[in-house]
Amino acid sequence: MEDKYSLPIILFDNKCQLCIRFKDSLLRLEGARNINAISIYDQEVYEKYPMLSEENCRQEVHFVDEDSNVYAGEKAIEKLILLFPLVRKFSWLIESNMGKKAIDYFHTMTDKYRRDLKRKCPNCVK
Repeated sequence: MEDKYSLPIILFDNKCQLCIRFKDSLLRLEGARNINAISIYDQEVYEKYPMLSEENCRQEVHFVDEDSNVYAGEKAIEKLILLFPLVRKFSWLIESNMGKKAIDYFHTMTDKYRRDLKRKCPNCVK
């Protein structure tokens, strides 16, 4: 049985839909199936790899390669793009809060649409 903590690993927030989508997209890429995806809430990973900080992992994506080199944030994305160029197509999910901005925009537009519909409805009260 393969050890889920064997390198390389990517740490992701399994409570964040954008992080989950990023991880799922990454693991679909040819050659990326050997990367073990581990939740940032899995305490055992911090015991196994003491160079990782739970606090830092909660703030940005972390990738640890086969040689135990730790890449965080933009450096992790750059490393993954070097290994898997297609990562560039979906890296926006976790880069510079772009994913959060996209979700915020979606909710803003949905609320505006709902208010417009309600305003045009003769039976709805404001």
